[in-house]
Amino acid sequence: MSIISASMNHKRKRRPLPSVVIVGANFAGLQAATSLPKEFRVTVLDPWPWVEFSPNIHELISGFKTPDLLQFSKKTAVYRAGHRIIPEAAAAILPGKNIVVTTSGNRLIYDYCVIAIGGTTNTLNVRGAEKYAMPFRSVAHCNAIGERLENLARKKRTSSIVIVGGGFEGVEALGEILRKYRKNKNIHIHVIEKEDKLMKDAPADIDAEVRRLCKPYPVFFHTDMMVTRVWKHSIDLSRGIKLPSQMTIWTGGGMPPALLYESGLAETPYHWAPVNAALQHADYPNIFVAGDAADTRYPINKQAYHALDMGKTAAVNIIRHHTGRRMTDFKPSSKPMLVSFGDLDAFLIDKKFVVAGPAVRVLKESVFLLVMTQIDPSGVLMKAIHASGRISQSAVKMASGMSFSLSSLVKLGKIRIINKQF
Repeated sequence: MSIISASMNHKRKRRPLPSVVIVGANFAGLQAATSLPKEFRVTVLDPWPWVEFSPNIHELISGFKTPDLLQFSKKTAVYRAGHRIIPEAAAAILPGKNIVVTTSGNRLIYDYCVIAIGGTTNTLNVRGAEKYAMPFRSVAHCNAIGERLENLARKKRTSSIVIVGGGFEGVEALGEILRKYRKNKNIHIHVIEKEDKLMKDAPADIDAEVRRLCKPYPVFFHTDMMVTRVWKHSIDLSRGIKLPSQMTIWTGGGMPPALLYESGLAETPYHWAPVNAALQHADYPNIFVAGDAADTRYPINKQAYHALDMGKTAAVNIIRHHTGRRMTDFKPSSKPMLVSFGDLDAFLIDKKFVVAGPAVRVLKESVFLLVMTQIDPSGVLMKAIHASGRISQSAVKMASGMSFSLSSLVKLGKIRIINKQF
């Protein structure tokens, strides 16, 4: 029972604040938890102990980042917010009964539920992909890729590395391999992309820039092709092409977790959970969906900053719904996308312009610093990043506002304009 203010009429008793179960505690789930006041009876459900900064996991491949810089304790963050966390996954969600069932069989009753379970690796039903390809969705995944690369680099024979997917993740993975191994002539890299160019959704032809940067190295691009089979030491492509592969890295995007469909929250196993503008589930008004799991009315990129904003919106709307106030709509931020390419280049992709250069790399590192120190309760990470000397004060100031202009970028250092539309 919440404390009743002395100014209130003692004859009027305030009803208990609602119970909230949050399923999943990475960006969206953790933001929802820390945005709900301590008076709410919040239970967070997540089996993995660490919050992970997924936008920078590719840097583990080269060792530019280490796992400890990209992780911090979910338990600490949730406890500091005044809530409790159960280190289990959800085995089932029963929306008609307002119950979440954990893997150990515990049944958690809720007044409100926040679904923030993200997605899983989408292997596109390619045979052998789950068995032989290395996924690219977590700190553990990318750390394992880095260790495997080190083992292959020590061998004197040629090793063929295949990256499946030439989108943003695939390009960033390629950049990190080149950061560390571009002088090793025995490391050959093949990039497979089903579209006719890399990063097809980018508003500028970054494909040409990436290919130009890769010209001096043994990097081979196979666009307008699809993987049809993954073997232990090779892959099959469309058009009957076969490539050797001592390591296959799968960056082919994500798909909805089975829990959404199995719980009746998605129409098919291949759909995300439908939500309205307030992030309420289309059929269950006391369920909010945040992060990658949400299928909004308009398509948005599945980015960390959207997940953070969605988690905040879900929490605010639970409070507003409980008090009978009108809920607020989720409005995606118009923040640009920052894509790094190892130590060779980086790209800032905005609606009006696309620029590249060393200044963009500094800016991306500044965004990493700011977001992690915002959600990391320990403060240790900020000291570690400051000690690295990789950040400039002007970059941090710009990143804090996430409002970029060509003139402000020029002040950070050398940049070049790839595309400009006014």
